[in-house]
Amino acid sequence: MVRMRKDVWKLPANDKTLFWYGQAIAVLKTRPITDKTSWWSLAAMHGIDSQLWIDLGYLDPAVQLPFDPTKQGFWNQCQHGSWYFLPWHRAYLGAFEAILLDVIVKKGGPADWALPYWNYDPTVPSALKFPTAFAAELLDDGSKNPLWVKERYGRTGNGNITIRPTDVPVKQLWRAAEFFDEPNDVPTSFGGTRTAFHHDAGAGAGKLEQTPHGPVHNLVGGTIEGGDSNVSTDNGLMSMFETAGIDPIFWLHHSNIDRLWESWLTVHQLQAPPDAHKNPTDLAWLDQPAGQFVMPQPDGTTFTTTARHVLNTKDPSLNYEYQDISVPGQPASPLVARLNRLGVAPADANTLAGAFSMASPKTTEMVGQSAAAVRISGAATEASVQLDDVARNRLQGTLSARSMSNLALGAKPTPPDRVFLALENITSATDVGVFHVYVNLPKGADPEQHPENLAGVVSLFGAREASRPAGPHAGSGLTQTLEITDIVDAMHLAGDLNTQQIDVKFVPQTPISDNNKVDVGRMRIYRQGG
Repeated sequence: MVRMRKDVWKLPANDKTLFWYGQAIAVLKTRPITDKTSWWSLAAMHGIDSQLWIDLGYLDPAVQLPFDPTKQGFWNQCQHGSWYFLPWHRAYLGAFEAILLDVIVKKGGPADWALPYWNYDPTVPSALKFPTAFAAELLDDGSKNPLWVKERYGRTGNGNITIRPTDVPVKQLWRAAEFFDEPNDVPTSFGGTRTAFHHDAGAGAGKLEQTPHGPVHNLVGGTIEGGDSNVSTDNGLMSMFETAGIDPIFWLHHSNIDRLWESWLTVHQLQAPPDAHKNPTDLAWLDQPAGQFVMPQPDGTTFTTTARHVLNTKDPSLNYEYQDISVPGQPASPLVARLNRLGVAPADANTLAGAFSMASPKTTEMVGQSAAAVRISGAATEASVQLDDVARNRLQGTLSARSMSNLALGAKPTPPDRVFLALENITSATDVGVFHVYVNLPKGADPEQHPENLAGVVSLFGAREASRPAGPHAGSGLTQTLEITDIVDAMHLAGDLNTQQIDVKFVPQTPISDNNKVDVGRMRIYRQGG
């Protein structure tokens, strides 16, 4: 029987899913870190900094560690900024779930127990609340709650965890038709960039890893109020690769990220290449890196796996499905709606959208870039991107009424350009930070009164590691890409696109000071056709 992973906010009042989760955690925490099935070793697989763990009280300095905590191996495996992000985390969750299930069954619990998920659906405000069972330090009987950790500081550092619909947009996920990008592409894919197996963030994160994955990590973990977020002991567990796996909510968060992968596979778009919303068939993704997805089994032995072996969640090796994989926030046909908005008659839009699937491969051109790096701090930071006249005119041409008319008359079926804002070389002295990015806001306007100008949300999760000059990316930092197609369409229709620059405003959602040294090295705007 296939086990069911359930929505934590839809569990019935008498449901025991979280009770058994807590019972299993309590058992795993009694096992030493030298045991591969212990809570501590499982967390260290995602990441470990031994001195930080000692400082936080999670590691006895006298313990002889079985693995070198400064190197990637059985520990420090987590894949970020990579096309392995989703399959590695699925294998990791599967191994974790199997170990928990083994404990639960031995304690007399249900053989069909499955890890629940936290579906922070932005279209359902009640689902954005932090799950109640994780919030209290003590249970009703006065015993310690195994689902609680003290290092959850939230948005402002006072321990109140609030997530808003604008923090976890999902619309961009369904627009990302391709699973992965090539290394030199503008990163606009769902699942990440083709990379080697590596344990750091870097510049290759896919749309799902960028958001909602990163913001939820930071908005739960945060930095303690009044602390210096450059000091890692002031950060919440969820805010750092090296500690995230210690927090029990981590596993429900990643269960939902895994569920959103399943949701993405169900999306149908008229404007799409034949492989849209499908997993890669590239052997380098399916079967490599051989021997490096190393996972523990309940008996303490290990096994290796690859992406190929985790694609079907109902396969006996995983044996789970999700209670709900519906797609929140997806319009029936976003392309048809866009064509109508740009002047194509409804009668022609469906025909054109279908024809675009036969269009030539995508082409990308830079339309503009910033003149200098931007330091983000305080309540808001303003910057701008200078546009290239020739490239801007080409973009305008694909959006023009004449272009739309030609399409309707049966000319070469190339869709109007999509437009992206790439924030490159994001470096930071802290991993904790979430900011909203607005484009073309009216001068002096309150950003919250103009949601139509919100380009997206950016998280600094992983930025500290990616900013280290001696690290694998030589301090190049993160890259985050936001689609601004709708905003540019509105500018075009209002006659505002014939401009020399596009204004960008960064609005921190967590405290970010100049001392955090959060810099966006470069902003670029790209148009993408095909």
